[in-house]
This record gives sequence, C-alpha cells and structure tokens, in this order.
Amino acid sequence: MNKLESLKLFQDLQLVSTKYTHLKLKDNDKEVEDNRKLNSLLEFYKSNINQIKEKSHFVSSQTRDELKNFSSQDIYKALTDLNNFASEKYNFIKASNMDIESTTIKAVMLFTVDELVLINESIKNKDYLKDKDTYFYIYEKIISSAFMTFLALKDMDIETEKRNSLSQAIFSQIKTLSIISM
Repeated sequence: MNKLESLKLFQDLQLVSTKYTHLKLKDNDKEVEDNRKLNSLLEFYKSNINQIKEKSHFVSSQTRDELKNFSSQDIYKALTDLNNFASEKYNFIKASNMDIESTTIKAVMLFTVDELVLINESIKNKDYLKDKDTYFYIYEKIISSAFMTFLALKDMDIETEKRNSLSQAIFSQIKTLSIISM
C-alpha cells in the first residue's frame, strides 16, 4: 500500500476526493430528491459493477482487435488521438456552463471529470511506464467508477451535450487504456 500512496497520481486523486465537500445542498425539495435519486442510482450501478466491467472489457477487446494489424506508429497515433479527444471532452465539460441546478449532480459530475483528467494527464505523461501494474490498477478503478457514475448521471436531468461528452470521453479513455495495455 505504501507504494500506491507514494505515487503523485494517488495523492492528486486524494485531493480531488475532498475538493467538492464544501458545496452545500440547497434547501429545496428538488435538491433533496436529486440527492436521493442519484445515491440510489449509484448504489444500483455499484451492485452491478461486474456487468459494467464486462462492458468495459468488451470495448477494450474490440479496440485491441481493431488495432492488431496496425503498425506501432499507427497504434501510437491512435493512442494519442483518443487521449486528446478525451481531454477535449473533459475541457468542454469543465468550461461549459456548470450552472447545474442540482448541487449533487454538479459535484458528482465535476468530481468524476477531475479524476478522469488526472488519469488522462498521467497517460499523456506516460507515468504508467514507471510501474505498469500499479498505474493500471489505479486507471482501471477510476475508469470503472467513472463508467458507473456516468450510467447513474445519464438517468438524471443533465444537458444532452454534457452527457454525450462525458460518455464519449469515458469510452475514449477506456480505449486508450486498452491500447497502452497491449
């Protein structure tokens, strides 16, 4: 565990985990209902995490199959393009009007995006080359959690463009992870 805790990525993820704790729920019925609904959805998807991981593994396998006849240069270009695409989507979400009425939805979405941005940057910096097993463990945990959170958020009242951007970014990040695991 010391090895994991000594990683800058792990420490940055720890900081993100407390970043939105200062947000206070508004004192209205919609806010309370959104909080209950999102918590219920998160619990539901958490109980189905194995199915979520299976979908993620399917996307990964499909990506590796598509790239098996590519040259190493083409694979590297695909990796870079997918990671950059995900980064653009994260930037869009963070720069968009985050005037989401529900504090719960806003905090969960921004928290998820912040974690994914850290993963994206870590991949861009090739941190995983230092210790593939440890970094992949972190990447897979975060991406599985983000996928689960996305499924819960898609059932909430979020603008279609933000929801689609988050979906595209997560699937791009899954594909990126698949490529670097080759």
